[in-house]
Amino acid sequence: MSDDNTPLMEISESIRIEAPPAKVWALVTAMDRYGEWSSENTGGYWRKGADGEPGTGQVGDMFVGVNRRGDMEWKAPVEIIERDDERAYAFVTGGLAGNYALWRYELQPDGDGTVLTETWHLRTKTPNMETQADMDARADSNRESISATLRGIKATAETGA
Repeated sequence: MSDDNTPLMEISESIRIEAPPAKVWALVTAMDRYGEWSSENTGGYWRKGADGEPGTGQVGDMFVGVNRRGDMEWKAPVEIIERDDERAYAFVTGGLAGNYALWRYELQPDGDGTVLTETWHLRTKTPNMETQADMDARADSNRESISATLRGIKATAETGA
C-alpha cells in the first residue's frame, strides 16, 4: 500500500439480490464455486492447514484460485483475513505475506433482500505490474470479473441453484 495506507487502485460495485443475507452468505463463502460466476476464475481448492485438513473459509485459511484470461492461466493463493457471518468476508491475494490485493464482500440487509458489494483494493504491485498500463489492464479485468461475479451470485441466489 502507499505510505498513507490508501490503496493504489480500488474498484467497487454493488447489486441488490432478492434473497436473504443467509442465502447470499452461503454463496459468497463458497469460494470453490466462483468459477461458475467469474469471468476470470475457473475454480480452485482449499489448501491444507497445519492439522492436515483443508480450509473451510475461516480467518487464516488459504485458498488457491485458478484463473484464466485468454490463453494465459495462473494460480493465485489467497488468505482469508475477515469473516463476520452474513456481514463481511475478505481475503488477500498472495496471502498476508504477498499482500497484493484485498477482495472484500459486504452484505447489507435490504427489506426482503440483500445488497452485496464486492470491492477490490490493489495494495501492492504484483511482479508483472511494471507500468501504469499494466495496473490499468488489471483494473479493467477486475471490473469485468466483479460485475460477472455479482451477477452470477445474484442469479444463483434468486433461482436457488
